Amino acid sequence: MEDEIFLKRFTISAWREYELWLFRNRNFSLYKLQELNKRANNFKFKPKVSIIMPIYNPDPYELRQAIDSVLWQAYPYWELCIVDDYSENLSYLKVLSKLSDHRIKIKIKNKNTGIAETSQYALEMTTGEYVALMDQDDELYPDALYSFIDILQRREVDFFYSDRDMISSSGGRYMHFFKPDWSPEYLLSFNYTSHFEIYKKGLVLDVGGFRKGYEGSQDYDLTLRITEQTDKIYHHPLILYSWRQSQSSIASSPNMKSYIFESGIKAIADTVRRRNLPVKGVTEDETLWRGHYKITWDDSIKSGKKIFLILIGRCLEETDRLRNLFEDVVRSFDVEFISTDYDIENINRALKNIHRDGYVYFCDDNIIEVVSDGLIDTMGYLSMDGVSAVGCKFIDSENKIFNVGLSIATSGRLLFSYRGSPRDEKGYGGVTMIPRNVSLVFPSFWGCKGSVLQERNFFCSGKGYFYSVMNFFKMIIKSGERITCVPYMCLRIDKDRLNYDEETNAFLDQWMEEGLKDKYYNPNLTDIYEDFGLKV
Repeated sequence: MEDEIFLKRFTISAWREYELWLFRNRNFSLYKLQELNKRANNFKFKPKVSIIMPIYNPDPYELRQAIDSVLWQAYPYWELCIVDDYSENLSYLKVLSKLSDHRIKIKIKNKNTGIAETSQYALEMTTGEYVALMDQDDELYPDALYSFIDILQRREVDFFYSDRDMISSSGGRYMHFFKPDWSPEYLLSFNYTSHFEIYKKGLVLDVGGFRKGYEGSQDYDLTLRITEQTDKIYHHPLILYSWRQSQSSIASSPNMKSYIFESGIKAIADTVRRRNLPVKGVTEDETLWRGHYKITWDDSIKSGKKIFLILIGRCLEETDRLRNLFEDVVRSFDVEFISTDYDIENINRALKNIHRDGYVYFCDDNIIEVVSDGLIDTMGYLSMDGVSAVGCKFIDSENKIFNVGLSIATSGRLLFSYRGSPRDEKGYGGVTMIPRNVSLVFPSFWGCKGSVLQERNFFCSGKGYFYSVMNFFKMIIKSGERITCVPYMCLRIDKDRLNYDEETNAFLDQWMEEGLKDKYYNPNLTDIYEDFGLKV
């Protein structure tokens, strides 16, 4: 009975909708865990996973819950490496004195050196092939390690991350975060992969492990460096980790630990420097919650690339209007305007004069105002290796969001991210405010590398503009390249002029026929609404 009561903790939430989801998807029983344990023991590949847990003045109850969640793992081949960073309050030692499991290793340091060095100390204690990170007051779901090892039976993984939720002060689960699949540009905005992360130990050692001077963001720094060395990255779209909102936690009191965000800035600054990107600086994004960052691009990027701005209009008056609209925006850029109509053959003819190493932007006559000029930001992200196209944020005449990138639900429905929401809506995971990877952007304004257009022989003939561009995006995604939505660039659109339903349906039919999925839209999110709500 006591065991069953413990397992019920994973389905308790003050959020009714989330509690229903938990009951349907994370409802554990002793029988279920026994079955998972049997399967785990029958796995052909059963590597040891070393869980690193640096601690400092932990709350005894919360520490016990964290350790118990490890002891409850259905996958048995693990070790827990606990390292105390010279705590002042030793009341938690009673908890450790009651532990008898040989898989738990404990070390108490003789001086305080910070969480980065303490994490490195724990790393050096590990004997497993993989290393997982865990905070002293958080909890793993019982199938956390099992889920990872199950994936390893079918594919090689160097970096694994899962979805997570949070534990409130009353003990219930809430604040779920269902993440996208691997999104390199999103990671430059905040540490979205955090909790639950597992790394191949050899790779961690190759990049130098945890670095002193990045206290509080040492895991962020590690992830940024690790993911530059491998493409064997896997996101598991299921809640495996609960981040506790305790009094000492960053989840509860972010302003108590400002050094964490200074370290985050430093980690991103190091990253863009390693990648030789034309960046002027990195700051915290003050429009969002702490821990979100913004890259400021150097003006040298303006003269470094030729821009071809393709103006698409129903008539000459419309393309002239667009030219007038953008002349002030591009005054300091090297820009060539090219006017055309919506006919794909005419657009393709216009594109034959572009330079391979230039950037090509498309703007159609549904655009009526430049609300915020983030053209330099779109160029910055377009300069990144692997990014082939960029888009922006659109608002309508009522100052409501029209979309900030497009998603395709598992049902095949096209979702306009946060359509109808207030312009200043921050969105789930900050998606309306920060650059992120998407499968599609709205074609009324977008940019692309000239080389990518030429390599694909421009657009497919015999189709309308909307379908042709969406099909082009599909080709980009299928080739393993990326599209980034950059909401710092915001345009006002006249949605009453839009007429693309027939082309949308044709494109979506093709998408579903090819069995594609939108890897940047978590399958646990709604396929009906456009607010990134939970699917229940």
